[in-house]
Amino acid sequence: MSHSDRLEIDPVPQLTTAAPDYAVEKDPNVIESAKDDLYHNVVDEDIKPPYVNEAVVMRSPFDDMSFFRTLRVFWKAELIAFIAAFSAASDGYQIQMTGSIVANKGFITQFGTEMSKGKLILSAQVLSIWGGVQSLGQGMGMLTTHFIADRWGRKAGFFWLWIVLVGGVLCESLARDWKVWVAAKLLSGYAVGSVQFMTTSYMAEILPIRTRGSLLITYTIWYDIGQVLASTALKVLNDKQPHNYLTAVYTEWAVIGLMFFVYLYIPESPWWCANHDKHDRGRTILAKLNGNIEGYDVDYHYGLIKKTVQIEREYGEMLHGPSKGFWQSVWNLRELFTGVNGFRTLVAFFPPATQQISGLAVLSNYASYFAQVAGFANPFVFSLLLALVSIGCTVIAFLVTDLIGRRALFLTGVVGTWCCLMIVGGMGLIKNPSLADHKLTLFFALVWRMVSDLEGTLGRSFAAETGSSRLRVKTAGVSSAGGVAVGVLFSTTVPYMLNTANANWGLKTCFFFAGISLPMCVASFFVIPDTSKRSPAELDEMFEKKIKPWRFRGYVTDAQLALQAEKERLGDDTEAIQHQAQ
Repeated sequence: MSHSDRLEIDPVPQLTTAAPDYAVEKDPNVIESAKDDLYHNVVDEDIKPPYVNEAVVMRSPFDDMSFFRTLRVFWKAELIAFIAAFSAASDGYQIQMTGSIVANKGFITQFGTEMSKGKLILSAQVLSIWGGVQSLGQGMGMLTTHFIADRWGRKAGFFWLWIVLVGGVLCESLARDWKVWVAAKLLSGYAVGSVQFMTTSYMAEILPIRTRGSLLITYTIWYDIGQVLASTALKVLNDKQPHNYLTAVYTEWAVIGLMFFVYLYIPESPWWCANHDKHDRGRTILAKLNGNIEGYDVDYHYGLIKKTVQIEREYGEMLHGPSKGFWQSVWNLRELFTGVNGFRTLVAFFPPATQQISGLAVLSNYASYFAQVAGFANPFVFSLLLALVSIGCTVIAFLVTDLIGRRALFLTGVVGTWCCLMIVGGMGLIKNPSLADHKLTLFFALVWRMVSDLEGTLGRSFAAETGSSRLRVKTAGVSSAGGVAVGVLFSTTVPYMLNTANANWGLKTCFFFAGISLPMCVASFFVIPDTSKRSPAELDEMFEKKIKPWRFRGYVTDAQLALQAEKERLGDDTEAIQHQAQ
């Protein structure tokens, strides 16, 4: 049927919110059919467009604004999201500090356990344990914090991870033995893992659709700023007090203090309020975010959220029945791995997994260690360069992500990363490399960082956007934990690949990652969709209809057609459209 044919909307039949009788069947195909019927037959009393099929969750008239106009109009919600993203600075600071401090002379003196060529060094086994435990902590945070965030609210989840982070930094400050540093790695890893998926999920729930993709990237900007600050602190200490590492650790307390006030200031998510029937609170929060916008109807827009949530809730009860407590919610996680939601989890998992399997542990997690092994005179400058390049790349992505699309940018990162791995690995074949060879290797390492950051930056967006409204935080947490699980393997094995006392592969390590990442690079073209400029209801529709990932960007949804029909009837008067839709 053509788009023009679909605009001839039939009179709306009398519909009911009751699930179809066959919804109680357990056959997966019957359940999927029941969900399809439910998706197209639910009515929310708050939204009744007179000439639009009541089954469709319409787009907001504000969704068709230009990018820069949306930036101006929705400045308050965007500012709050930007402030929330500040927690990423702690994430970046933690990762960079604990990853690069292993090259500090004072740190090696304190925690070194082996002698090599007459010098005390950190053994590959200790580095492997630290990396593995940190990744384990990240995975634990991603797999558990979403229960708190879904049960007691997004703010409760934020304060929980903050408390754990305080414990981690306290251990770092007091540690004088490498075993205590293991506890610090576990706790800080837990908090960092929670921050990574919680922050972007929260931002996706409060941002307008048109600027959501770009503003989600501000998480990475804050992350990179945290890395630059950590590299700078370590560089200053290395120049002035090379045997002092504790001062750098103590600086983490300042970031933690700022995080507390951020979490105190930001409001709860209106989507969480809708999921828990706290509608008065949800409307109040939405009014705080967007109520100052001329022509913006809070009741209408909160009604869109309610209707999307209602459809997903009906389907959840159809599958699992009414909620009966914590353990049932744990058992219900199996839904993330089956059917349409299983594919959505796969989409969210693919970017972080692809980035990990493309050598992230080599040039990022062990940047300074790798620089030493590769022969760079100043590994701290190398880490600083990587962070600065990352910021520049992220700013570019911020400006073009909605123009080009998430899919196109991500695939550019995938192909670029693989090519850089081959080139940097090839540089490792040069015997007795000259200074010029080292500089060329450094150049391609920086290019690698740029394209790899596209994978990581957009991966956070996919994790935050791909899940349904009911499962958004769970999808983000579980998929991110899957990426970390892949990272655990390499954080524990990369030290052995680089260490001169073990495999001593050096730059040739990149060949290994180029080989194992090739299948996932190819698969990305068939798995990753473009979620740009789409409302949660539109994404639900496209996933339910099993639209091919490479066709997402150009697909015209029922929500778009419904809004177009109302505009043809009422013109571009956004207030009239919202009024008629109530």
